Amino acid sequence: MITLEKNSGLILLKSKFFIYRMVSYFLFLLCPVWLQKYYSINKVYVLILMILYMGFMVGQWFLLGKEIDHRFKIYFRVNSSIDRVVYRLVLGMGVMAFYFNLLSLIPSKWALNCFWITWIILGLYYSWPNRGKIIQEGMSSNFGEFKFLDSFEKTLVFLIVILFFVSIPELPKLNNLNAVKLYFDSFDRFHVQYWNFLTTLYFPFMKHPNLLKLAIGLHFYIINMGIFLITLYAFLRFFVSRRLSLLGVFALISSWSFSKTMVFSPHNCTQGTLSLLIIWSAFFIIKSSTYRSGLFWGILIYFVSIVNAGYFLVTLALTFLLYSLFLQERTLWFRRQFLKYCTFGIGLSLIVVITKEQSFEPYNTITWEYVREIIGYIYQKAFYWLAIIGVPIFILGALFSSNSKLAFFKFNRERYYRLGLIYLLFFVSSFILDSFLVQSFGALWIICLFSLIPLEFLFQSMSRIRSKRNMIYLVYILICLLDSHFEGRIKIFLKIFDTI
Repeated sequence: MITLEKNSGLILLKSKFFIYRMVSYFLFLLCPVWLQKYYSINKVYVLILMILYMGFMVGQWFLLGKEIDHRFKIYFRVNSSIDRVVYRLVLGMGVMAFYFNLLSLIPSKWALNCFWITWIILGLYYSWPNRGKIIQEGMSSNFGEFKFLDSFEKTLVFLIVILFFVSIPELPKLNNLNAVKLYFDSFDRFHVQYWNFLTTLYFPFMKHPNLLKLAIGLHFYIINMGIFLITLYAFLRFFVSRRLSLLGVFALISSWSFSKTMVFSPHNCTQGTLSLLIIWSAFFIIKSSTYRSGLFWGILIYFVSIVNAGYFLVTLALTFLLYSLFLQERTLWFRRQFLKYCTFGIGLSLIVVITKEQSFEPYNTITWEYVREIIGYIYQKAFYWLAIIGVPIFILGALFSSNSKLAFFKFNRERYYRLGLIYLLFFVSSFILDSFLVQSFGALWIICLFSLIPLEFLFQSMSRIRSKRNMIYLVYILICLLDSHFEGRIKIFLKIFDTI
């Protein structure tokens, strides 16, 4: 009743909301205009403005995913508040990829006009304060889990952010778009729809080859690797505590293999990170407890297919596992509705597979070099030696839930079992299709998980001794930091200004 009074302050609240949103929205949208003054501004400002423009696009994907939830009345359970962030980012990105491909079908002049009209309409729509839910809930509220971090965890988040930005790899000295495509997709696995998505996303820079190269190069690192790391945190939360999940992200990004892979195998920034996104999505579907999450699963299959059409068979097999095994506790009607919501994305994926030449031809199947690669990762990172202890614990946890040695510890046997089964599917697929599912970043994240499992068991046994846990935690942070080759990352990062 108070809000109905004339002096309730609701109009003032709405006005502040509208002005704040409109000003901030169009300031970010003007980044491409400022960047076109490329030759008259400092290279540092060029880099900062490009990153801000990418952050703006990521924010639009999140808001689009949120709007889809609102329109389709999708309500779901999550394991961590970050699950909601990753879900909306990926859903919005997939839908935007489909929309941008529709724009690419019309003449470039009209496509450019539609590009700007789209963002103007979305800006007005998102800024209009006619929905109380958006007024009360900002984007920062989705990171509520980070409000309760202690000093060690806050320090670790700060170190992760610093390492993320100083690990930006050197960009190729190429100004031709076709040469850039060949550099980032040397195996010719990307569908033309993926390149349509990227070129439309950075449409304002099409007449500026240096800016377009910078945009695409930073996209593969800032956006792809950013989503990979935040997905890693959300995935680790299914198995270990919050502070160990942060330690796992730090252990991966501080690995010298992380930086070297991006420099020498840039295609892995997209190909090698998909296995984690697929597995996390499967766990999210199971946890969400709603058949309408099938819409997200279908869109994910479509996006994965335009990156690598061969992965369509893998996600199709995983859809069968979800329907017949992982969701078997749900009713038959529930599972059929789930498949019904998947139909749109699977239909788009079929078009991608049909129009991609040699979709399922094996390009880079797994060999004995895989074992040498795993050993190399462990030797380059002292923290990963814990994985040797974590593997047998993981196997025991998945197979023997009644084992007396493990009964003392809290763990979810079903999650261990599901992860083992899905990763086995990926491993078998690597002999038939591509090894990217289990190599490079596809191997690093699973090694990281195995390394954290012994620490989770150790911390559970010391639950009443907080001071000792903090000391052990600090020791492992220092171990990860000391072999991060921070000076080498700085040298690589500074080279980026020679190519801008």
